Order: sequence, then C-alpha cells, then structure tokens
Amino acid sequence: MKTIVFDLLNVDNGELEAIKAAKEFLKENKDYYLYLVGNQELIKKELKGFENQIEIINSDKIAHKVLSVRDALKEESSMLTAFEILNEKADAILSSGDSGSFITLSTLKVKRLPGISRPAFMPIMPSSQENDFLLLDAGANIDIKANYLVEWASVAKEYFEILFNKKRPKVAILNIGTEDYKGKEEHKEANEILKANNQDFDYLGFVEPKNPLNGEVDILLADGYAGNIFLKTMESSFLGVAKRLKKMLLRNFKTKIAALILKKDLKAFKKRYDYRYVGGAYIIGLNKVVVKAHGSSDALAFYSALNQIKIALDHDLINKLNKEE
Repeated sequence: MKTIVFDLLNVDNGELEAIKAAKEFLKENKDYYLYLVGNQELIKKELKGFENQIEIINSDKIAHKVLSVRDALKEESSMLTAFEILNEKADAILSSGDSGSFITLSTLKVKRLPGISRPAFMPIMPSSQENDFLLLDAGANIDIKANYLVEWASVAKEYFEILFNKKRPKVAILNIGTEDYKGKEEHKEANEILKANNQDFDYLGFVEPKNPLNGEVDILLADGYAGNIFLKTMESSFLGVAKRLKKMLLRNFKTKIAALILKKDLKAFKKRYDYRYVGGAYIIGLNKVVVKAHGSSDALAFYSALNQIKIALDHDLINKLNKEE
C-alpha cells in the first residue's frame, strides 16, 4: 500500500477543503493510505468509513514564515510533524504551507538523490499551444552554480517522460537572449556542458520567455530568481487576460450573445490556464515524492495534487531515479 502524508493546515481556504480532497482521493484509490495532520475531530467527522485508509495526527499549529534554518526546526508545526512522518514511514508529502519553510524542511529532512546538489521547485506550466512544460527552478535557489542546471535537467527529464509519456524532451535555459555570449557566467557554463552531453534529451540552448510560451520547450531551466519571476508573470498575465476578456464580452448585448456562442470554448480556455487542474509544484532532487500546493488551493487543487503524487508513486519514479544514478 502506498502512503502519503498530507499536512491539512496552512490552507487559506480552510482545512475542510483539504479534507474534501482527501475523501475524494481515498474513494478512488483503495490501495493508498493517508497520514493526515490536522484537526483530529474534524477529520474523524468528515472521513467516517475511511478508518482503514487513514491515520490521524492531531495538530493545530500552522507553520509561519521562518528567518533561519534553526527557526524551521525549532517551531512546532503541522508541517514539521508531516516531514517527520515522511522520514519515518511515508512515500510522499503534500502541503500548502509557507514556501520558505517547506523548501527548508525538504532540504533538511529529506535525503537528496545521488548526484544532486540542491532540490528545486518544478511546477507544470501551460503554453499557448496544447502542450505543457516543466519549469525549474521556480524559487528555491536564488543563487546557483552551472552544475545545478545540468543535474536538474537529468531529473526533470525522468519526470517529463512519466508525466507526459513522451521521450527525448526539448530542454533549454531561460536567458535574456538566445546568443551564447549573453547571460550570467553560470548559465553560459551550463550551456556548454549541456551542449556536449545531451544524449537523453534534445538540448536547444538559450531561449527567451516567448519560446516556452509558444510551446517550443518541454523543460525550461532557470535560476530560482528568474524562474520565480517568470512563473508569477505568467500567472498574472493569464489572470489579466481573463479579466479583460470577461469585461469585453459583457460590454453590450452583441458581445453577450458572442459570449453565449463561445461559452464552451471559453470554459475550455479557462480550464487550460487554471492551476487547480494541475495541483502543485514538485520539489525535485529528493529521495521522496514531495509536492507543494498553492496556498489558496481548494478541494479541486488538492485533489489534483494528490493525483500528481499518485502518478509519480505508481510509476516508481524515485527508484528509477536512484537506478539512473
């Protein structure tokens, strides 16, 4: 039986949304067992009939933003409890808590894969075409070395092939231009290494933000600073376009008729760029499956994140990565 520890606290929309997702997931996956960290009475009430698939760990302590490694380990929280359970007996972890605390505890409490210097945030991103792409790092490492990008490329390749059932992904480094002489020294160094050693994927070199958005890239490598700005710019842009489109379609009688005609297509468009259908971001480079959900996740987003974990566990991803090394 595969096991996931789920930190139910640290949720902007309330603990009940996380519990609803757990309930739906357990209904569909009888071979999964969840360690649920949160309000014991509420969990018992909402998950009657699932006693054989859950263990409840009572906690009411939310993880706050931490200023140091010492603070992360010192502060009692549901997140810290969840990581301790992950270390002892679970295969994977899901939390929507503070990102800084999450990456700190991921680094300190979970062993890294052989040959990996630093873990990285890796969300699944939509392009303007039909395909999605993986972005890493999306904020865990502001300062990087060339070897980080090279290491992440090999790990992300395994995730990509399992998630999308496609071989030989197209890999590129996010840069201020496509020319080899542009960018930071660590990016230029990684560029040369990847050019010389890319047997398992197709390396495209440097790209600008438009390239992954146009569907030309499968794995986009970046330092955490640039990657996080890219991620937040994309999220804000999609929200802005959606708001503007809604305003235009409700402008007058004719545009409202057009909206009715396009209703099905508009719903599909909205779903395409709705993070809730993706779930969360993998923290890659670790010896366990680790997923960070958005702080404003609702039941749908948590359910998607649990299924994101299920894909990795069902394909025995971590063991495959260990064998690769």
